[in-house]
Amino acid sequence: MPKLVVALLLLSLPIAAHAAPADPRCARDMQRAGELVTAVAGRDRGGPYGPDAICRVLRANLRDMGEATDIMKRCMSGHALRENVGQMEASMEDVRAVVARKCR
Repeated sequence: MPKLVVALLLLSLPIAAHAAPADPRCARDMQRAGELVTAVAGRDRGGPYGPDAICRVLRANLRDMGEATDIMKRCMSGHALRENVGQMEASMEDVRAVVARKCR
């Protein structure tokens, strides 16, 4: 999944810069989103994983990516929102496809 790591690393850079100023929680929450993305990238680099472990890792990645995406949807706007959420959702679809094929 190197493509996923590259996409996530790119996502992690601009997250804090695009918080919606109207919501005072967003600065803190966008930091949380960045931490979640960093955790996913760290697990991705942590392999190789055995057959059982890879499914746990992929499910943890989906959970963290979903939480980060929810934060982005609430706290970002405009091009940053579309770009980051679009990339994140595409990556989650890739991970879901692997989980569906490899994990029971």
